[in-house]
Amino acid sequence: MFHITNHCPAQYRAAGILSPALPGEKSGEIMHIGKYKVTGLLGTGGMGRVYKAQLPEINKTVALKRLRPRPHMVQLLGDKAIEKMFMDEARILADLRHPYVAAILDFDRDSEGRPFFTMEYHCVNLGDMTGEHYIMETPARSLPPDRAVRYLRQVLSGLGRLHDAGIIHRDVKPYNMLISESDQVRIIDFGLSLLRGETRGVPEQFKIGTPYYTAPEQEADPDRVDERADIYGAGVLAWRMLTGYLPPDLGEKPVPGEINPLLGQCWDDFLLCATHPKPDKRFSDCREMTTALDRAFDSWQQRLEKTCRMQEVPAVGRTSDADHTQPVRTTPVKVSLSAAKKRFGLDALWRPSGRRTPEFVVCDDHTVRDKTHSRLWQKAGSSWPMEWSRARQYIDSLNARAFGGVQNWRLPTVDELALLLVPVSVLGDYCAPPVFSGDIHRFWSADRKSFVAAWFVDTSLGYAGAADFTCQCHVRAVSDCPPYG
Repeated sequence: MFHITNHCPAQYRAAGILSPALPGEKSGEIMHIGKYKVTGLLGTGGMGRVYKAQLPEINKTVALKRLRPRPHMVQLLGDKAIEKMFMDEARILADLRHPYVAAILDFDRDSEGRPFFTMEYHCVNLGDMTGEHYIMETPARSLPPDRAVRYLRQVLSGLGRLHDAGIIHRDVKPYNMLISESDQVRIIDFGLSLLRGETRGVPEQFKIGTPYYTAPEQEADPDRVDERADIYGAGVLAWRMLTGYLPPDLGEKPVPGEINPLLGQCWDDFLLCATHPKPDKRFSDCREMTTALDRAFDSWQQRLEKTCRMQEVPAVGRTSDADHTQPVRTTPVKVSLSAAKKRFGLDALWRPSGRRTPEFVVCDDHTVRDKTHSRLWQKAGSSWPMEWSRARQYIDSLNARAFGGVQNWRLPTVDELALLLVPVSVLGDYCAPPVFSGDIHRFWSADRKSFVAAWFVDTSLGYAGAADFTCQCHVRAVSDCPPYG
């Protein structure tokens, strides 16, 4: 039995790196597809490959998807059927105009006559954010409820647009949800999509979709599904974002509020309905699911507000004895992917295994002082995300104008950015007022992974990762300051 899914190895994407050359593509060789210069391989699936490419004349980076099916797919489906599926994907993307669906930029054929198209390129997806492993049963990172709800509303809005056009996606999963630099979802990968009423006639031994995210009725008969199959995938996606886990097997007892006590019972009915094994027991469409999502989130917010009213406002930070045992590294280092967990002190989900609790003091509208570690931080951070090279230029500009009265600003190390993480273990932890302004979470560090990639820290999800220099993250500058007196 085979699953048809355009799968990119999670171990590459979660680390923000490019995979090595595939057979027939020489490592280190400059490769061109049409007018585009290929700079790396982003992923490979049964029917094609996705490259990171550049339009040389204007240095615009794009994602380029080229039809290049694997031999067993050609043998079972035939060249014509595979090319039709590829062309259908391009047409779907070209016809749709929606803020949460990836836009197609160009279409052409290469020197061998293989069709390819280009799309907007974004470095991050929800699979990266949750840390979903290729062993999918492995626990992942959960997202703060407000962030998870925002992404899920966007996913449902995009899927609703597809459904209004008579298109069923059939492969809703975290790795098919790109996240733009403006923190918005872009739905991708329509190679398995189905027009309502269409019959593809895929051989019985093939299963369309991705294990765990595929609705039971799609496993049984992929050509007869409707919108509710995508509702199921979105429901599993919601489980993953809110709990870090996949839904339990039918008959097992755990419910969302038991898996993640921070949720309470507010989300139980919503998640259980969205992932019900029977389609007629699920939400009928994306609008109904969005209404139920808003109702669950409102209930959770009311619970949070009640919790916050009943407790004293928590301190911004407090000093622990552990804070004084070791200095926090300030010197940038180059750390490979294989050595990063040990070097940075990260757990299996790339989160700092030992957390410090600095005492922050807001100095003015521009800076925040860490009394514990004698650091001064930029309060707001950069207004826009930027490439790593521009991050260095941004630091130089802060020093040139003596921002906050300081001229020794620099990019923080991963260890320093870890000081900004705020662990949440009980619902009341969400009551703490924010120290730093701006709804930004993903920050460049001064530490490099290689000659073309650097490390970042997501302070909202509490993990470190690597991204190539052309990816975009925000900057929150730090400087050394005398001990607080």
